[in-house]
Amino acid sequence: MWPRRRRASGLDARVRTGRTLLAAILIALGTAAAASALPVVAIDPGHGGADSGAVGVLAPGTVTGLEPRINAQLQPVIFEKDVNLDVANRLNAWLMARGFPTLMTRSTDNAGGDVPYTDVGTDLRARTNLANGRPAEIFVSIHQNSADTPASGTETYVRIGAPAPTQALAAAIQRSLVACLALTDRGVRERSFFVVRETTMPAVLVEGGFLSSATDVALLAQPDFRQKMAEAIGGAVWSYAGLGDPGPICSGQAAAAPAPVPAAITVARAGRALTMRAGINPRRGDLWIATVRDKAGNPVSSIPLRARLPNGKGVSVTSRPDGKALIAVPRRGGTLAVAVDMPGIKVSASAKVPGRVA
Repeated sequence: MWPRRRRASGLDARVRTGRTLLAAILIALGTAAAASALPVVAIDPGHGGADSGAVGVLAPGTVTGLEPRINAQLQPVIFEKDVNLDVANRLNAWLMARGFPTLMTRSTDNAGGDVPYTDVGTDLRARTNLANGRPAEIFVSIHQNSADTPASGTETYVRIGAPAPTQALAAAIQRSLVACLALTDRGVRERSFFVVRETTMPAVLVEGGFLSSATDVALLAQPDFRQKMAEAIGGAVWSYAGLGDPGPICSGQAAAAPAPVPAAITVARAGRALTMRAGINPRRGDLWIATVRDKAGNPVSSIPLRARLPNGKGVSVTSRPDGKALIAVPRRGGTLAVAVDMPGIKVSASAKVPGRVA
């Protein structure tokens, strides 16, 4: 439950009401001024790519709405990285619908920055660099827990000796999660996790539930439970930003969004630095970026694309919230062709690919 609040004076109540009404008007207008009035929120889905994070065993026949996974014993399992990304996408949609500018440290099954996973240090540094470089004003890293001994519940972490604003953010998120998810309240804790230590803004790391717990994992497998987690975090961010009561949360029902309509694709080489970060030898290949936009020129996310590489191979990718999709292309000389892979939509682009450097 939310903590009992002191009785507000009439002036306090009018101020809070006015602030909430102002936020509602700004969001309804949907202007650039409205977006700039709200803090930039960096959303960090933990793990990704070759780093699955914790693994939970599911009951046979469990429908998760996530990528189907099995372990060596052919049991159905759920990967932490998949849960984290799903919750992050839901939180991103919730915040963007209310006018918050956001930054996803990854939007695909890759490491931080949406590049292939190499090692933990590179992954974590990419995440903090993205948030610090924006710069973001709030950082939320989304994780799920695991333990060798019986454990269940929700935790929120801050760095050791975190200042008051960070503590306030963590307390708001922890209260909201416990109220929405009804799991054991394991409290706000301090730990020197890289992403909360190396970020320059109020930063928290959320452990929503335990994938090692039969009770928690059964809940985390449910799409509506993951929606509640996203709404709980979003509602806490709303309150922390000084916008008052976030309104109904914890519904578990994602709001229907209009179907994105891609109208154009541009294709360009990502450059040597990003190519090398992706683990590609620039003498043999390049990282290319395909950007999808609507008729107004706005980036369109979650658009499936089909790329035909110069060697004749086909690659499927999906556009991120910034409208971009990354494609590793070998230097063979020829053409890279990219098209929207949706029925009834004929949008494509192509580019000449240089040959291999001797």
